[in-house]
Amino acid sequence: MERHLAKAKEKLLIFWRKFIIIVSENERRSLMIAASLVIFALLFSASAVFAQKTIRQDQLDELVFDSLKSDHLIPLEYQTVDQKIKDTKAISIMFSQPSGTSFENVMTILDDPTQQTMLNRKFYYYPIVYDSETIAKNYQLDPRQVTFIFFHNGKEKNRFVVESLKDLNNEFIPELNRLPMWDLKN
Repeated sequence: MERHLAKAKEKLLIFWRKFIIIVSENERRSLMIAASLVIFALLFSASAVFAQKTIRQDQLDELVFDSLKSDHLIPLEYQTVDQKIKDTKAISIMFSQPSGTSFENVMTILDDPTQQTMLNRKFYYYPIVYDSETIAKNYQLDPRQVTFIFFHNGKEKNRFVVESLKDLNNEFIPELNRLPMWDLKN
């Protein structure tokens, strides 16, 4: 084993010496290649960061937002919730994972035409898929629950959690209408 390591070390030293000789003979060309590699690595890193956000937004659009049937839900783009709350005087947001029993029950009620006529406002929907720990910490919510929060001038004014309702079919729409949410216009 030691003999193989010594042989590998010797071959590596020979390769390194040849590499140094080639680089020193063509300094300008070597510097250009090194600078090109550094620029390529920086561009690749920057594009990977941008691509991740774009890919996540596309996944949300395709897998979550396209399946929303209710006219009362306005999709909120990935990583825009904080800025939207700051920029909007009054905003109502539903935070929820796009799956689970409570979410499915809420979607069933919101998709029901008779229930839709009773609902007097629209609200934003921010799916908790990525960065769930950060969202849960920032907004003091359980990501596994469906939570409606009303913000006024960037500050939370009111909230309710769907799981806290005893009779979802009869209490959900009236509870939503009782929140001091302002009617949103597109």
